[in-house]
Amino acid sequence: MAQQRESRQQTAERERREQDTERGRDWADEAAQARTADDPRAMAPRDAAGRPSQGRPL
Repeated sequence: MAQQRESRQQTAERERREQDTERGRDWADEAAQARTADDPRAMAPRDAAGRPSQGRPL
């Protein structure tokens, strides 16, 4: 009985560690791909002439 209890606990801990690694990997992958060079949100806003713009001209 004690061996079964320990093995269940070890199994649960191993599964928890695997889930944590998967979550961490997912988060890191998303963060790395969040702003790639192809992503239009990575560039500053542009005006009609194509120059970087922060809004209406003063």
